[in-house]
Order: sequence, then structure tokens, then C-alpha cells
Amino acid sequence: MGDKINTRASEEGPRVTPDGKYLTFSRGGYTINKDGSYYVFGNPYWVDAQVIENLRPKQ
Repeated sequence: MGDKINTRASEEGPRVTPDGKYLTFSRGGYTINKDGSYYVFGNPYWVDAQVIENLRPKQ
């Protein structure tokens, strides 16, 4: 979806709500601990699902 949705962070889990009105996703990242384990963090986001049609390539 390009820079209209995507950022340098990690976006995951896109879903359209059952009513077709919203696109939901998670945006976050992770940190690596000294012991090699990692911690994942993120926040939920939503946008109007019309963004899908607005960004769809025109033929």
C-alpha cells in the first residue's frame, strides 16, 4: 500500500472488518535483549477500508 499505510515500522495482520468498513492492522517492531531473546511491541490501527479502492491501480 506504499507510504499511505506503510512506515519504517513493521505492519502486520491486515484484516477488513466483517461490515467491510475498516482495514485494521498492527504497527510496531521489536527489541533484542542482551541474552538474544526479543520483545515484540505494537499498537492496533484502523483506517477506512475505502483506502483499498483509492490505492488500487487504475486500469
